[in-house]
Amino acid sequence: MSSKTFILGAGFSALARFPLVRNLRAEALSWIKTEKHPSWEPHLKPGVHGYPEGQFCAGLKVADPRGTLGFEELLIALRGGSSAGNRWDPSGVTFRVLRDACGRLLWHRHSSLVLPEAYRNFASWLREHHDNGKPNAIVSLNWDLVAEIALKSCGIPWRYNSATPLVPVLKPHGSINWSRHVQQGLVPVSSDWQPIAPGSPYCYIADDPFSDPFGAGTNQHLRHLIFPGNSEDENGVTRIWAEVADAIREREVVVFIGYSLPAYDSEASRWFRRSAAGKPIEVYVRSRNTLEHYRQTLGELVTNDTVSFESCPYGKAFDLR
Repeated sequence: MSSKTFILGAGFSALARFPLVRNLRAEALSWIKTEKHPSWEPHLKPGVHGYPEGQFCAGLKVADPRGTLGFEELLIALRGGSSAGNRWDPSGVTFRVLRDACGRLLWHRHSSLVLPEAYRNFASWLREHHDNGKPNAIVSLNWDLVAEIALKSCGIPWRYNSATPLVPVLKPHGSINWSRHVQQGLVPVSSDWQPIAPGSPYCYIADDPFSDPFGAGTNQHLRHLIFPGNSEDENGVTRIWAEVADAIREREVVVFIGYSLPAYDSEASRWFRRSAAGKPIEVYVRSRNTLEHYRQTLGELVTNDTVSFESCPYGKAFDLR
């Protein structure tokens, strides 16, 4: 059996009721209004610091006056338009509120998560299929923890790095349970935080990775979520991408599930194109246009038709005989 690297996008988590990227903007804005968290409530009030509609709305209008950008594109525009060092700049304020709200929204979804069978099928496939003891690898471009929970449901040990013989779960876009306090030069009071990899500036609570470390809202600005083209934490992110490249090169087949290969994430496309060159590539997406975009970007594919995650060979129940 060939060893495989699975690259997971938002379509992988959609079956578990996590929002697709195209829906995330509307859901995050609704969540901000619904939760009314104290950390961002002052920025929503009209008239504060001279902004008639509030700083948050002012930032939205500056970055996206027509209201047409998707969530990640909006955050890219907000980051590019913010004034460094000005904590009251509306673009910077809106960026921080949206990032914090996204993390809290995803944790809220986790609080009621019931894992559909397709995820246990996926984890069971990883457990039963391996190449001479070499584990298959997971590259998740999602901030949620669906892949990790699926592995846990089948008793599969995993880590956020490839320095162990366990299943590597590599997340170059970050994760809702990661903190970047080391990168900020901060020392935690608790010793529970562990680096995701030796020498990494990103940490998680290894003994309890499925509970929100910033649930009360304290220090939630340290939650490590990276957006396409993000120049923050450059060295740490580059290290993860290097691990992604190694994971792809060291395994025989590359499998994309639910990832749209968006044009605004051109850096990811470059990594995948270089690392997957000459390898068999499987793609499981719902859109025929996306499938064609894969062919134009990465070359010949093993798959020839659109298939959802739950209907692909890794989401369906399989026969061990």
